[in-house]
Amino acid sequence: MTSPSSVTFYTTAELAREAGVTRRTVMHYADLGLLTPDQVTASGRALYGPYALRLLRDVMDLRALGVPLDEARDMVTLRRATHTLDGTYRRDWTRDDIPLGDERLRAVHARLRLLQDAYARQAEGLARFDRWLTKRFTGGDLPALDIGEGGEEEAAESGAPESAEKQG
Repeated sequence: MTSPSSVTFYTTAELAREAGVTRRTVMHYADLGLLTPDQVTASGRALYGPYALRLLRDVMDLRALGVPLDEARDMVTLRRATHTLDGTYRRDWTRDDIPLGDERLRAVHARLRLLQDAYARQAEGLARFDRWLTKRFTGGDLPALDIGEGGEEEAAESGAPESAEKQG
């Protein structure tokens, strides 16, 4: 296991900047229990380990996929219980390390299966649609899509005509 002294920690602002969200978003997720500081300084400043960045990005992705915050929190809780501060999988974890009841774990498992099934159904079609758009409209040169905190697009300019469906 990695000792906490060899881990680089992020402040709330640094974590937000790395994840591409606002400081307020990180603080809101912390208030909701989606993110928990790995350390707190003597002055009360929250510090987050490197795995918190991955968890924050995971929460943002889950929200974009429509996962409710309580289920996202359970997924983060499960991942934190089975991984170290740097994100290494803990092979020594036991059921006692996971502070979720069996009913909550079944709900998390059901949601994950739902997401996997949806992805499997959509994967080929999404890849085909991406190739079609690349060939017909964008040439593959796209600006980064800005996803808002609620998982909705925020005025991203794609360069593709609005009537793409009618043209092809």
